[in-house]
Amino acid sequence: MFGYIIPIESELSPSQKVTYRNYYCETCHHLKEKYGYMSTLTVNYEMTFATLFFDSIFHNNELFHKQKKTRFCIFGHSICDEKLMHELAAYTVLAINNSLIDDKEDNTHLLKAKLALLCLNRAIVKAKTEFPEYDILILDGYKKLIEAESAKESDPLIMGTYSTQSMLDVFSLMLGAKFSNRLYKLFKNLGIWIYIMDAIEDLDEDASRDTYNPFLINNTNFQSKRQFISDNAFTIGELVGDVTNAIQKSYLSLRSNLKSNTEILDNIIFRGVPFSSHKIICGDASPNLSLKQRINEAFSATVQSNP
Repeated sequence: MFGYIIPIESELSPSQKVTYRNYYCETCHHLKEKYGYMSTLTVNYEMTFATLFFDSIFHNNELFHKQKKTRFCIFGHSICDEKLMHELAAYTVLAINNSLIDDKEDNTHLLKAKLALLCLNRAIVKAKTEFPEYDILILDGYKKLIEAESAKESDPLIMGTYSTQSMLDVFSLMLGAKFSNRLYKLFKNLGIWIYIMDAIEDLDEDASRDTYNPFLINNTNFQSKRQFISDNAFTIGELVGDVTNAIQKSYLSLRSNLKSNTEILDNIIFRGVPFSSHKIICGDASPNLSLKQRINEAFSATVQSNP
């Protein structure tokens, strides 16, 4: 499982851990049942969050709050046969397909991308056949993103907006009138944040491969991710803090409409998102104290206090 939108499980109650893991299992089971066992390799934290959030605001499905008896998760079955979850599974497969094609064309992890595309071919073909309109929106969004990259756009906020637009278009088509302006803002801000996290995490790799990264545009003296962050600590901290603040404000505008799982979602938005930000920016190893302090000061200055 991969992605950035995670809960801090140590701060969840035992029952909340069960509920969150059941949502994770549900996303995996829908992928398996609709698109085969190989498609379960695409399950990620972002899909789990979308499943959890949409179900919490639209349904309040009590089935997810019960302990599952299955010992081997991959052999289990879905407990909620909702059209929305089928469509989220299809979107996940199509989005991963586009990402793998990008890696293949950029010669980034070329062999892994080719192998993954081969393994997922049946799932991809089925998802395209069932939801061709989603595939069109994803490809259109990718085209605009590539055009911005070719134009050497250096603003990560602009690039994040391009990157997340296809997801917003798919969700708008998927949910119709339910995808309110407030939901749109939340997922837009989350999408921008994910793009920025990915760009920061990939700095060293993109520099070594001469691959596009908005933070590397006009930066002719790049030495390493660590040095870049040290030299730009306040700029990066302020950028990430502003986007995190926007995520939290968007979430708070919807919080009173949640029918269930409020504590889990609070944990993800107010604990998990900042945790992921600090982990990606500072790295797994502890940074020197002065660098960590500078990042924390700039980041904390812009992040709204927890409710």
